[in-house]
Amino acid sequence: MTFGPNHYVPVLKVKRGEKAALLALAAPLCSRITPLLEIVERKADKTPTIEKHIDTAFKDLANSVRPFGRCFLDAREIAADGPTAAVQVFQRAAAAGMVFAPVTGLSRTADVAAALAHQRHGLVLRLTRDEFERGGLTAAISQFLTTHSLSPEQLDLIVDLGAVDQMVSVGIMALTTVFLAAIPNPGRWKTLTVSACAFPMSMGDVERHSHSLVEREEWIAWRDGLYIHRNQLPRLPTFSDCGIQHPKGVEDFNPRIMRASATVRYTLPDEWLLIKGESTKNTLPSDQFPILATRLVYGHLRNHFMGSAHCQGCVLIKNAADHAPNLGSPEAWRKLGTIHHMTMVMDGLSGLLWP
Repeated sequence: MTFGPNHYVPVLKVKRGEKAALLALAAPLCSRITPLLEIVERKADKTPTIEKHIDTAFKDLANSVRPFGRCFLDAREIAADGPTAAVQVFQRAAAAGMVFAPVTGLSRTADVAAALAHQRHGLVLRLTRDEFERGGLTAAISQFLTTHSLSPEQLDLIVDLGAVDQMVSVGIMALTTVFLAAIPNPGRWKTLTVSACAFPMSMGDVERHSHSLVEREEWIAWRDGLYIHRNQLPRLPTFSDCGIQHPKGVEDFNPRIMRASATVRYTLPDEWLLIKGESTKNTLPSDQFPILATRLVYGHLRNHFMGSAHCQGCVLIKNAADHAPNLGSPEAWRKLGTIHHMTMVMDGLSGLLWP
């Protein structure tokens, strides 16, 4: 299964909120989305065995990706658990009947063999910014293909810039241009995707009981750089981002010594609206989130709200503002924020002119 630039590859952590978001996305959008799912890092103090960790990851996972033609599955975050971890991930996915393409990379060792053994629905080569900055990328790609008897036509190629939250769109455009120039035979790959994430790593820059607007620099760079100049490119890559989560994730968060605040992450056409409450140690999130939702739906931020007809995420936000139950946890807000974000990306792509 191939796709082009009128498509979207969201990079999502395999967690309950994200899995629920995939299931709640409007059905017509799913044919133009291929989610890249990352099994999150295992913390031994939370999950003593890799088997239990994988059990948690795969709970409801197969069902959540069923609406999509295919998904990409990446086990790189559990590389510390050794090659058997990747083997278990891909075997579990296959046994569950998931239509997936495993992800591997040039510098990886833990998941290459496991990925090569599960190529029924494709194979993804995810190039990293570190590999690009080391130099010799073109030669390294050619060597990978030769070593594993592969051709570009067999591979979904992802040019992954990683976190770009400290960059402006012009810098992201420049980095993307030189990165793409190092890709041999760009027209031959099964699919070609550029991924980056400008979502902030921390909500620390947002004052308590306030809001902030952060530009979606990776989207602006793709739209105003790659898309606008598409006729000058050998191939326009597909857009990819990390939704409303920085690539680093929250696996290093220790609630015993760190404070978390209730925050709403709401995607706008060119920005993210970040609405912050206060520490959940002071006020329960179940008390805070309805207040934050009310600010967005009925209060001084209402001009940013897209309306409950926009997507299921917006339906739930209005429900929260109307004090509906079960919408007062960070997990619930990760779900509805992710639904809304993916829908906004598809709105942006649909608003462009395509040949």
